[in-house]
This record gives sequence, C-alpha cells and structure tokens, in this order.
Amino acid sequence: DGVSAAKAYKSISALSGKSCALLNAKDEVILYKDALSKDALYKRLTALHLMQTGAQIVIADVESIMQLFPVKLDSICFEAGREYDYSGLPQKLVQMGYTREYSVDSKGSFAVRGDILDLFPINCDNPVRIDFFGDTVEKIRPYDSSSGERLEEVNSISVVAATDVKFNLEDVRAVKTEISSCLKNSPSEALRRARAIADEIFMKLDAGAPFAGSSFVMPLLSCACTVFDLLDKDTLIIFDECKLINDAMNGIYKEHTQRVQELKKAGEAFSFSLGQMVNPETLTSGFKKFRCLALQTFTTSTQFFLPLKTYNFISSPAPSYLNAMSQLITDLKSWLANG
Repeated sequence: DGVSAAKAYKSISALSGKSCALLNAKDEVILYKDALSKDALYKRLTALHLMQTGAQIVIADVESIMQLFPVKLDSICFEAGREYDYSGLPQKLVQMGYTREYSVDSKGSFAVRGDILDLFPINCDNPVRIDFFGDTVEKIRPYDSSSGERLEEVNSISVVAATDVKFNLEDVRAVKTEISSCLKNSPSEALRRARAIADEIFMKLDAGAPFAGSSFVMPLLSCACTVFDLLDKDTLIIFDECKLINDAMNGIYKEHTQRVQELKKAGEAFSFSLGQMVNPETLTSGFKKFRCLALQTFTTSTQFFLPLKTYNFISSPAPSYLNAMSQLITDLKSWLANG
C-alpha cells in the first residue's frame, strides 16, 4: 500500500545509492471534478519524469500501477545562457498544464512580467525567477514562496508538465463520439447530470488546452498507456508479499467496478470510466513479460509468475539500538568476526 511503499522508498533511496522514484496513485480517477487537490497528481508526475530520465529503482504501491499513464510526459529544461522562444513560452506552459496568474503562489502556476518569468514547477519545493535578456536565459534563481527571500542561483532547472493528459484533434473527435454514444444509453434519471458534464468537457476540449479534470477522459486518449509500456524490457520486478498484493489488486478493482456502476446511475460516470484502471488479468499477464522476484514471509504461491528457484532464509527482527551503544558495538564485533 501507499504507506509501506513510502517507508520502503526512504530506506531504499538512502541505502542503495541509486536514483529512486516513489510512484503513487492519483486521488480520484472516476469522478469529473474541476476543483481537485493536485498534490497526489504532482507527486506522480514527478516520479514519472524521474522514470523517463533514468531512475534506476521505482517503488510503487498496487493501486498506482493499476492506473493509466501518459506515453510521454513533457518537460522543459531551462539553462543559463541558452536561447528559448520567450514569446511562445506562456502558450507552451499552458499546454503543459500550467496556469497563468498575476503572482505565483502555488505549484503549477506562472507569471510573466517584462523579461522575467516567475514559475512554480510541480517537481520543485520552491518557485523560481528566470531572468531573460531577449530570448536568452540570464539567470535562474529559486526563492522562498512565503518570505520571497532569494535563494542560491542555479545553472539549470527542469520543469515537468502539470498534467498527464495530452490530446490532438483525433482524440477530441473520439471523445465527443464516445460521450455522445454514452448519453444515448444513459438512464433518464442520470441524463441531466451526464449531459452537463458532457457539455462542459466539449467546451473545454474545443479550447484546445489541458484543463482541470481532463483525466476523466484518459481511457479514450491516444496518449494513455499502461505501466508496462513505460518499462525497459530488462526491468526486474520485485514483489513484496505476493498474496497481499494479489488480494489488494482484486479488492481495488472490485471496488472500482462497483463505484463506476453506481456513479453511472447518477450520471457521474460513463462506460469508458471502467478503463481508468487495468484489470487484474491484464496486470498479471503483463508481469510475466519481465524478470520477476518475490519476497515472502511464507513459502506459498508467487501468484504472478513461476519461479525458477526458491531460497529459504532464517531471519530475526533487528534489535533497536536506541540508547544501547554498547550492545551495538558487541553485535558489530560479532558480525565482523563471523564474516
């Protein structure tokens, strides 16, 4: 689950010495919501960017890999001394899901004043001020969003897209056709709400830029894929307790299916909403295309693959050495003596 994945991430990133990413699930994938907390989405997109740029280890909970992914996540790398189309940057940032504001107060927003671009990348803890001279970046300086205090200047910064949705004209046509078909088959008591959602989505699709709640139509977009489309063929998948993972996977999908059915009756979801999550059969089949290893407390079925070898280890919990330095020294001597 998400809590144990976060704990594992802290340990693995600290001890492995490798580039790690923590992949989390989006908060909501069924309901169409214009105003939704984007913290979970931004963390997910940051992890996806790390995966694209060479993260060696990805730690994920079950739900996060059952959700859909974008085939390619856009990003811009600003470097001091490089030239960019400054006049075209606002439109580019809007296409990447950023909103233009008078002042930059939250992640995913930007402001333009003369030759200065203030920007709060979703993958950064602080906003940055980028000074341009014409089309050339002169300097990049992060600053504290609360106090406005200037922080140490940096030579470059990567800005990750603030949305996992990207659509073209064919996608717009496909979405309109599918939603129109769904409206024809909607129960009469749900039609009013379903039509209101459809009208709002159509209007925003015609505007041509990503919008809040656009992931509602992700199953219909050509940019959508599964986690397996993003993994290198030499990826090693390590399962932590296969039975628990299998139980969680089936439970999550069952709940997802039931929610879609209930929300369809209220006009809050459409038939394609079921495709927001990969079903357990597809996920299990996908695992089998990669090298797999499982860690389990008991010698039971690995559920997702047929192991070539099984190793049994005798282990005991590590003691707590808090305020017990002498015990730590004794144990260290013992371990060194035993090799």
